[in-house]
Parts: sequence; C-alpha cells; structure tokens
Amino acid sequence: MRTHALVIALSVLFAMPVLAKPSPELCRKHFTPAVEGERVLSCKYVGGDRGTRQLKGQHYLTDIGTCWDFDLVSLQRCGCRLFMKSSICCRKGSTSDCEWRVGDSKPVDCKTYSLPEFGLSGDTEPENCRVERMATECYKNKNLKFHGVTVGPCTPGPLFECPQGDQVMQDFMNEKCGPTPEECGCTLSDACSSPEALKCYKDWKGNPEAVKCFDSKLHKNNWLKHQCYEKLMAGEATQE
Repeated sequence: MRTHALVIALSVLFAMPVLAKPSPELCRKHFTPAVEGERVLSCKYVGGDRGTRQLKGQHYLTDIGTCWDFDLVSLQRCGCRLFMKSSICCRKGSTSDCEWRVGDSKPVDCKTYSLPEFGLSGDTEPENCRVERMATECYKNKNLKFHGVTVGPCTPGPLFECPQGDQVMQDFMNEKCGPTPEECGCTLSDACSSPEALKCYKDWKGNPEAVKCFDSKLHKNNWLKHQCYEKLMAGEATQE
C-alpha cells in the first residue's frame, strides 16, 4: 500500500510543470522608474522563487502568483544604484500582471556602464544629491553619537564619531572625560551635524577660556559652568 502511494506521489511530482528561469526582460519590463529618464542598466536573476498571496495591494487566501528575485541596476538622477534581491511578482500564468518590489540598495559606479559619474545629472553632483547622499551615509553610520546631547553651551550640540560607541558618550555625560567629546576619543562630524550646532560648537571650542568654563575640574556643577560662561560672554561683549 505504501509503495503504491509513493509511486502515485512521484508520478504527480514529475508530472508538475517545472518553472522556467525567468527572463531578465521580465525585470526590465516591470521596473518602476521614480523620475523621468530613469532606466534599467542590468538585471540578473538570483533565484528566491516563491509563491505570493499578495499582488498590487490585494491579499488572497492562497498563493495567486510567483515571485523571483533580481539584482537590478538602474540609472538615476544622482548616479547609479544596485537594488539587491528586488522581486518581480506575477500572477500565475501571466507575464504582464506583475509588480516590482524594491529590495535593499546601494550606490554603484556609473563608469562601469560608460555613463557620467552622477547619472542623469552628469559629471557634477547637484546639491540636492549631495544632501541626500550625506543623509544616507550619516543614517547608516553606527559610530555617530551625541544625538540631542548638550555639549558645552550648545543645546543640542553637533554629532561625533565615537568608535567606542555609547560608552564614550556616557563617560562624557558622567564627566569622566571632557569638557569636549574629542578629549573622550571622538571626532567631530562636520558633514552630519546641523549648521547651527556646528557653528555654536566651533565658536565655543575656539575660545579656550569658554572651554574652561565647562571643565568639571574647575566648576563642579552645570549652574557654575553656565554662570562662568555667561559672565565671560558678557565681558567680551562689553569689550567689543
């Protein structure tokens, strides 16, 4: 009986149609450009075949389609970008009723495709692209610390790269090192700090007497530190 059942199961298995390897054209066809002129440079099928119960915002009780993963490179306004394992999902039996699902991404060198460095923007990086690039790099920088932390008279202060992570920031806040984060082993991040916080910090650090006001060895609490700083600033303003 068991042998008979096994034979039937194997017969059904081998009778099932084998899904053909999806063509890169499927990926090119259903890529969704974000801006005019954006286009696919390459599509590489990387497997990941699986059923899906969702398509174009609609949910179903059973699998109604199949998804395939592609590594897709597109030409964009700020350069070229590789979307790793972005999925093309199609309704069963269709190559037109499909959608593109964005995977993780990273910038890649446009020169590999004999294109300008900054894609649709040419050989010069536009300011909005630079701002967008820096925001992404800062967001992904796990060593970036001092978010929302007061540094000296600056509330909040700028951001710093601290290879030893949160421990260094805690040491600074507990007055185990300082009065500047650099003295705790951190490096000022000009690119990731707001212009206002950066100016405040550089103005303060550029005045040795003002920095002394926030030295815990000289002034034991925040009230004394700020009193020292306010008197110093008032005196300098009077001299001017």
